[in-house]
Amino acid sequence: MDEYLVTILRSLFAFFALLLLTRIMGKKQMSQLTYFNYIAGITIGSITADLAVRPAGNDTIHDLIALIVWCAAVILLGFAGLKSKKTRVLTDGEPSILIRKGIVQEEILAQLRLNLDDLSMLLRREHAFSISGVEYAILEPNGQLSVTMRSGHAPVTKDDLQVPQKPHRNLPTTVVMDGQLASHEMNELGLSPDWLISELRKQNITSVSDVFYAEYLPDGTLAVQRKKGR
Repeated sequence: MDEYLVTILRSLFAFFALLLLTRIMGKKQMSQLTYFNYIAGITIGSITADLAVRPAGNDTIHDLIALIVWCAAVILLGFAGLKSKKTRVLTDGEPSILIRKGIVQEEILAQLRLNLDDLSMLLRREHAFSISGVEYAILEPNGQLSVTMRSGHAPVTKDDLQVPQKPHRNLPTTVVMDGQLASHEMNELGLSPDWLISELRKQNITSVSDVFYAEYLPDGTLAVQRKKGR
């Protein structure tokens, strides 16, 4: 019975200790969760769990010291980040421009280990269903994507509703990805490889392998970006 009581008391102590320390640390842990904040939060939670359930002994003091040190380190780095840009870059990283002036930045995608499917998914979360309609796409340090649409692709306003709208035949669909033909998507759209080659030749492209991505747009046109150096 005494063991259960000790566990209850230790758990309550760990709970209130973590509550106090997280209040001191502030709200950045949740509102601006960078990769560093995420790892720090997991570590602090793991130390608190050890403090709550580890058998009684000298390790209790060690766990409490470790918890205080980790929280203090996060707080100090937060204050240092307010004063020093280098510290902010070290702990939080920098924004990465994935699309610049309508051009997908292949090198940046490779550095971040993102593929075109990942990029398309991030864009769709921001209601941007067409890569070719994006002027800038910036991946923020907290993993969120900031998107600026090209002129003519921005969301419709109330004034725009007075203009007759043509129905979309399909969503913007990627038919070539990193030099590879998307056969399933082509079949769904009823498009043939011969049609694609014909459209590419209109843009002076003779081989699908030279294409980084090609997107079939709702108006029936093809938006293409060549691979770098081709």
